[in-house]
Amino acid sequence: MSNEIKMENGLGFKLSKDDSKLLAIVMPTEDKINLDVSLIKKRLEAAQLANLFIEDALVFELAHRYNHNQTETFEIQIGRRRDATAEITISGSKMKAHLILTPNFGGKAITLEDVQNLLVAKKIVWGILPSEKIEAALMKNHPVDIIIAEGLNPVAGIDAQFKNLMPVDTHEHKPLIHADGSVDYRELGDIVMVHKGDVLMQRIPAIPGERGFNVFGEGINPTGGADKPFSADKKGIVLNPDDENQLLSALTGQPVLVPNGIVVLSVLTVKKVDFASGNIRFDGSVVVLGDVDDGMQVYALEDITIDGNVTNAQIECMGNLLIKGGVTGNSQLMVNGDVIVKGGVQGFQERTLDFVKEDGTTQPGGAKIIAHGSVMVGFAENFNIEAGVDIVIEKYAMNNNMMAENKIVAGAKNSAKKPSIMGGVTWAMMLVKGTILGSNSGIKTYIQVGTNPYLQRQVVTIRNEIIENKKKQDDILKILDFVGIHLEKGNPEMLEKLHHTLNKLMIEENVNRASLKDLVSNMAIIEDAKVIAERGVYTGTEIKINKVLWIAQENRGKSVFRVENSEMTINLR
Repeated sequence: MSNEIKMENGLGFKLSKDDSKLLAIVMPTEDKINLDVSLIKKRLEAAQLANLFIEDALVFELAHRYNHNQTETFEIQIGRRRDATAEITISGSKMKAHLILTPNFGGKAITLEDVQNLLVAKKIVWGILPSEKIEAALMKNHPVDIIIAEGLNPVAGIDAQFKNLMPVDTHEHKPLIHADGSVDYRELGDIVMVHKGDVLMQRIPAIPGERGFNVFGEGINPTGGADKPFSADKKGIVLNPDDENQLLSALTGQPVLVPNGIVVLSVLTVKKVDFASGNIRFDGSVVVLGDVDDGMQVYALEDITIDGNVTNAQIECMGNLLIKGGVTGNSQLMVNGDVIVKGGVQGFQERTLDFVKEDGTTQPGGAKIIAHGSVMVGFAENFNIEAGVDIVIEKYAMNNNMMAENKIVAGAKNSAKKPSIMGGVTWAMMLVKGTILGSNSGIKTYIQVGTNPYLQRQVVTIRNEIIENKKKQDDILKILDFVGIHLEKGNPEMLEKLHHTLNKLMIEENVNRASLKDLVSNMAIIEDAKVIAERGVYTGTEIKINKVLWIAQENRGKSVFRVENSEMTINLR
């Protein structure tokens, strides 16, 4: 552009002395027009100045001052030359490099050589984009952000694998079922055993991975591919002399999996559990030849057999539990399989036993048996008993909480004319059967069948959580309302924290309501559920089947209770 300034309607343009700024000149004139932004840009195109970086705000200001000017001559900068820019950013993982380009406006353009020099300066050498693609990006007349270099991710290897070749006790011992359908809870089957020379485990060697590289060409080692050896714990096992990747049993005993291996344990036998022996914790089966004394604990990864009595102690195992004596005090038996107590169980004192009712009352502490399998005891007093399958009581049950997913049976049909279930709560999903139900001494007896007691307890728990959640939400809303009226009492940090907590509570409420809906939809009513009194029912006994409640108004003889057409039916058999 020549140094001569062409004025038209009192408006002209020129470059600054250093050629870096675009200036507009305004002079008073008689042929003044109404100037706007679009007309100014057309004048710039005509003057071959539109390729510069034009700042719209300054162009707007020029039009405003021109239109309101009468006598003043002035200059105003409305644009400038701007060179193109190029920047390379690298991801935190060093696996990607981005090229960020801005176009030039009348200034210097970025060339392929500039980009290549920038790559060299950044020390990027791996996975660089081909030159033709970089040049295509440089030709664009708008900002560009492209991945100019990308690393190669490593390929993970596979660690050495350890394949178990022998059945390990899964703690799923089941009672013996005879051909006629009767169940013998005394015959629980054999513990899984291995013998000397049995092949127990095969080691599969590792498969190595492949190395990767980041954009700097730095190597990245793959994960996995560790060639792990067998566990250093070689208790009860030996390496196969013909195959170093194979373990053999060195004795007859119980196989137990350990990390990267397997061991074979013989059964631990102790005379008794008392202060002299200390608490017992054993990763196999335990046999106690005598008693388990007050306050002691016995834990086993497999089965536990106790020949004597258990007094106010804690017994826990992942297999089955057999106690040949009795259990007294606030003892707690927690078993993954089945429980047999031949001598019966007796808690210290009578308890308020209504934890499984639908009013949401929670389970009390104290004496309890919790088994994922079945529970069989000689008698039960003042105990909380939960079974994942059945509860069978040979003689009588008094003032207990009893809950089973299948059935609860108490008393023999040919036993004396004494109550077999009296007091407390007895809840099974399919069947409750007893010789005589209730008591003539006024002890309240509650019996329920037809619904899953465990699901009901979950429903009650979630409902209580929803109630507590709503209370917390109401408390926060009251605080927010107060602060809304008394703004001086609040601050942004406190309000943000309150809103965050409120949102969290609302999300938790929605999750709980969804869980509650699922639980309620799964609480199917058992149509063929029933309660059987082999000899009779005492006055005051409450029997609930599904949602139908019946209360004995007088003593009855032998009875079978069912629900038909939403009404309680009572038959002799």
